[in-house]
Amino acid sequence: MNKDFLIILSGRLLQVLISLIAIRALTTLLSVEEVGNYYILLAILAFFNLVLLNPPGVFFARNLLHWNKSQNLLNALFVFALWILIVAIVSIPISKFLFVTLGYETKFDADLFLAYVFAAILVSTIHRNSMYGVNTLGHRKKFVIYLISTLLLGLTLSVSIAYLYYDLALGWLIGGVLSELLTVFVIIKFFIHNSQLSVKKVRKTLNEDKIKKILIFCLPIGLTTFLMWGQNTAYRFIVDYSYSAEVLGYLSIGLGISSAIFASLESILMQYFNPIFLKNILDSSRNERALAWNNIAKQVVPIYIVTTFFVIAMSEVLINLLADEKFLESYVYIMIGALIEFFRVMTSLLINVSQSEYKTTGTVAPYTIGFLVSIVTLSLFDFGSNVFMIPIVLSFAYFMVFVLMYKNMKKVLDIKYDFDFFKLVLFSIPFFVIYLVDYNKVSLLSNLAMIILFGLYYLYLIWQISIKHLLIRKGF
Repeated sequence: MNKDFLIILSGRLLQVLISLIAIRALTTLLSVEEVGNYYILLAILAFFNLVLLNPPGVFFARNLLHWNKSQNLLNALFVFALWILIVAIVSIPISKFLFVTLGYETKFDADLFLAYVFAAILVSTIHRNSMYGVNTLGHRKKFVIYLISTLLLGLTLSVSIAYLYYDLALGWLIGGVLSELLTVFVIIKFFIHNSQLSVKKVRKTLNEDKIKKILIFCLPIGLTTFLMWGQNTAYRFIVDYSYSAEVLGYLSIGLGISSAIFASLESILMQYFNPIFLKNILDSSRNERALAWNNIAKQVVPIYIVTTFFVIAMSEVLINLLADEKFLESYVYIMIGALIEFFRVMTSLLINVSQSEYKTTGTVAPYTIGFLVSIVTLSLFDFGSNVFMIPIVLSFAYFMVFVLMYKNMKKVLDIKYDFDFFKLVLFSIPFFVIYLVDYNKVSLLSNLAMIILFGLYYLYLIWQISIKHLLIRKGF
């Protein structure tokens, strides 16, 4: 287990490094307006991923070990792939309608826009679920190799296309899809190597009772993820329409850096803990499932708290290192984005409770409130030059979602947080020594030295509060 954790940790650290290099390259090669368009494209793609593909993806992951044990993994992947293909086809008229309605002919080439959406849905979804499925099955080393290879190839292709041929948002994103297309067949071949396709079993599986069971599980998740999309992503359309693509670019880079850091951290932690969690709740009692979740929360929540303080304190250093100089004022959005991301990852952790109990309806109400607070507020109020109010509204909305989600999940399982919050705050105070630095006299090399120095202290804290105890434990 210790070896598995170290493999995932090393792989994810490489992922973080590649992701941060990608942000720097993106902001250097693309204009501020094109960076805004980049995030608009991601928002469109996120709609299909979260609303139509994530729910069956969760069901797929939830039952992955069972299907592998019964040698039905290829059958399940085949059925899932059919659904992905249907969604990709349906995405074409929907995207065309959106393109015409919002007047995106000034932003994107129509044919390239539709081709990208279709390919990204079809290729990326199959690639992502197969690759993460490799990890769930316990093949940690293979997973890390596939992940890093895809990211490195994607970064190389995106930079090459943007620099040599097409320095627009679509050019950058096409590079990522091409890298997934070039690696997906290798991943699938390894993922299903112990399974065979049986048309008879597929037909037998697709009966009314089975479909009803899947729908009961997926529909609440689909509604929840739609609300998540609306709260966390739809603001980009409002900002682009009410302000400008340039404003969206500045805002999205700041929030994007916070998101990249927390998403990478969440991936490191959940990639290790989720397979263990799924294993521990298999054929377990209600109390055992509560204990499994509490054990995860005890390890990861302190890390989330310390990371929030670290990102807030290091915001100016991060923007200097990770973005082109034209985005330097976006450090304020990194600070607010850290709060948004903290409440997001805390809420995501709670969602595991609903999925473990197959009671996914309890997630709908919290996200409905958050969705209404964020979208209605941003639609009704024009903040003018006070653009920082936009992420503040988003952070408040996610705070409400977290509080309401905790209350709902507490009713499902006897969950609790077991850590010393004030001790974590005390240990995080040294991060803010950075504010004694005069940034008018700081060079790129000095920023790098500071992030290394404070980063080492951050890693020391993480080691002390969580990882050290994790590595010395026998079992989970």
